[in-house]
Amino acid sequence: MKNLILHMLVRAALVSLVAGLLVAILGIVLHWKTPVQFSDGFFWAGAILMLIGFMNVMGMLHQSSSGLEYRQSSVQRSKDERFQLLEADTYRGYTLLGIMGISGLLMFGLSGLAIAAGNMF
Repeated sequence: MKNLILHMLVRAALVSLVAGLLVAILGIVLHWKTPVQFSDGFFWAGAILMLIGFMNVMGMLHQSSSGLEYRQSSVQRSKDERFQLLEADTYRGYTLLGIMGISGLLMFGLSGLAIAAGNMF
């Protein structure tokens, strides 16, 4: 369990780092000059990350609740095997939601940090 949480936190930190670098590069390219502009960029990046995770889970929930038969290949599988595959995919979806949610929260924190750092200078 500890390994899973640590794994999710490391991945969330990496996703946040990449998203933060992309926002910073975008800010430099678009000639952002105020901390508020960078803060807004970090905020919206966090919101987009959270939305990606949420949409992933909602799409899986819609697929499983719509009565569609779960098939991954043309091989005939028993109901138990199909259920295990569905359960594994759902678990991966919730893991992605956790990673994207934590990344979004980190980006929100970076947004606040940008404002605080801007007020110091």
